Amino acid sequence: MGVYISEVTFQDWSGPLLKLGSALDLALAERNLPLFMPEPRAPDRVFEEKLIPSMEGFADLFGPAQEESLDWDMVIPIDFAGSIVLPVPSSHSGITTIRSAHRLLEATRSLADRIGLPAEVPIEPTNLALTSWSLHAERPDGPAGLGRDRLDAVFYIAVFLRAAERSIQHDCAIQVT
Repeated sequence: MGVYISEVTFQDWSGPLLKLGSALDLALAERNLPLFMPEPRAPDRVFEEKLIPSMEGFADLFGPAQEESLDWDMVIPIDFAGSIVLPVPSSHSGITTIRSAHRLLEATRSLADRIGLPAEVPIEPTNLALTSWSLHAERPDGPAGLGRDRLDAVFYIAVFLRAAERSIQHDCAIQVT
C-alpha cells in the first residue's frame, strides 16, 4: 500500500471517478473554464510514483505562496488560479482539492531551476521510474554535497514537476491515491 501519485485513465474517469468528474464539470463551468474529460486511449506506460521519502526537506524549500500548490488531491491540465474544492471524498479526506497542473509546473520548475536536478533524474518517467531512481540513487555529488534529506527533496521536486508535465503533455489528470 502507501501513497501514490498516478495518472487517471479514461476508464477511471468514466467509472469510479464519474461522480468527481460531474462535480468538476459544474465547478469549471461556474468559473467559465473549459470542461475536462480525458481522451480514451490505451497508454502502454502510465505515470505512477510511490511517495516513500520524507517530505520535510521538500516542503521547506517552498515559500508560503508556493506551498499552496502542494495541497491537492488531483491536478488537471487546465490553467486556473487557486483550487477547486469538491464535496466528493478523495483517498485521504472527505473532500477533493483540485489544482491546475500549469500552476504546479510553474512552482516546481522554479524550484528545479534553483536547486538543479541531477542529470540522472528520469525525464519522462513511467511505472515508478522516479521512485526506483530515488531508492537506488547514490547521493548526488555537487557543490552543495547533497545528503539524504536533500535527495528526498530532489525526489519530490522531480515527482511534482514530472506529474505536472505529464498532465499537460498528455491531457490527463494526476491524482494522489
